[in-house]
Amino acid sequence: MYDLVIANGRVMDPETGFDSVANVGVLDGQIAAISTDSLDGKDWIDASGLVVAPGFVDGHSHSSNDWFGVKKGILDGRTTQLDLEAGAWPVDVYYNRMEGRAQANYGATVGHLPIRDDVFSNIVPNTGNLFLEMWKSKNQWSVRTATNEEVEIIVNLAETGLKKGALGIGTPVGYAVTGISAYELNRVWAVAGKYKSFATVHGRFSSKSLPTEGMLGILEAIGNSRVVGAGLIVHHYHAQVLSQVEEMARLVDDANANGAKFILEMYPYTFGSSILMADYLHPDNYQNNMGHTYEDITLVKTMKPLTKEIYETELRENPGATILFEHCREEDMVKAMAWPTVCIGSDAVPYIDADGCHNEEGATTVPYDTPDEEAHGHPRGAGTYAKVFRYAREQKTMPLMTAVSKTSYLLCKFLEDNGVAQMAKKGRIKVGCDADITIFDPETITDNATRENGAAASSGIPHVIVNGIPIVRNSTIVEGVYPGRPIRNPILE
Repeated sequence: MYDLVIANGRVMDPETGFDSVANVGVLDGQIAAISTDSLDGKDWIDASGLVVAPGFVDGHSHSSNDWFGVKKGILDGRTTQLDLEAGAWPVDVYYNRMEGRAQANYGATVGHLPIRDDVFSNIVPNTGNLFLEMWKSKNQWSVRTATNEEVEIIVNLAETGLKKGALGIGTPVGYAVTGISAYELNRVWAVAGKYKSFATVHGRFSSKSLPTEGMLGILEAIGNSRVVGAGLIVHHYHAQVLSQVEEMARLVDDANANGAKFILEMYPYTFGSSILMADYLHPDNYQNNMGHTYEDITLVKTMKPLTKEIYETELRENPGATILFEHCREEDMVKAMAWPTVCIGSDAVPYIDADGCHNEEGATTVPYDTPDEEAHGHPRGAGTYAKVFRYAREQKTMPLMTAVSKTSYLLCKFLEDNGVAQMAKKGRIKVGCDADITIFDPETITDNATRENGAAASSGIPHVIVNGIPIVRNSTIVEGVYPGRPIRNPILE
């Protein structure tokens, strides 16, 4: 007698290529049987006409320990939500915030930028998530170059984070172009190499022009990771290299064929979300090197495009304001999405309301039960994964199995190969693997979130199961159920 039986679905396993109608039996949080024979269960889901896929794995969620953001991700099929780019600091604070309240699996790297913020301000964050809090050191974390003595402090704190179970080291150097030196980046990443782990990067440059070409910034990261012996995730690479997505992907594939451990990631949008003070949005870069104007930036709290005057006022008075900004062309986004070895990540940022809503922790987010229409933010927070499958269906960008692999298995395999043992049992539909399962209709799975309504839930995903427990049934969240578990390396101190 299984705890749960998923009957008559099209079972798809991207690791083995298994693709057949079968029944899946779940017992004690794991997949215990895959069979064409009928199975008996205490609970039962009829998946006739639906795909039974590994739960989608999001390695780039700044909402991974924000309850409203997690809910939006689950409705988009994401059973595991990790913040690998910005990371957490302090690591314990990040993990403790979710204990007993996790609807999805969660985890993070140790964050290089929040460590800098801590060192330059001596004010420790409340949530462990830099996107939920105002920066404590103002803009020092971005523009201040650390002395050799400060570099050693930063390096030691990064190592402390890994000893506390962080999954790797996250460095969005694109937010600290003039602050993080090449020496500091190398020294911090050397800690990831020491622990046979990985680093992640938002490339130093977002540009299509020399001398700050986007590919050059990613090559810096590639060089550092090879020197120190660490794996490397390059986040939303299409937003940095712009029209050179295929050239960059080909280069990484060649490097991996020669023994490297790299993976590129993208989200299926031509515009991103950030903070107004981001280095790459300064007019000398955004307008000259990326080919955009003030009107291509939207202030999220008003959902209106900027003018030069509004930009300068907001930058002076509210430099951490959430914005949307255009970056690459549609054709280049599609090329990146379709490249077989590029994985998907949402880059979900916590939603805000018109007032920026700060709760009792000082966190910038909205309450869990906020109506969708009152939550402002980038649609990728709610629609990224469904959009990949919609493009696969409508534009024939890739076979269905490739889409399943890119949304689950590819990142799991990378993390497994770079020290995160738990991921060996995720991203697959196999006996003995964790029962993280997303059940969707390949004919109707659709993203509904838009620029104007960024929190609208995806459709065509009727059931989502986390560690054997249904958390979405008939397209509705099961309230009061918290099956998510921490994805965390062994704690060494």
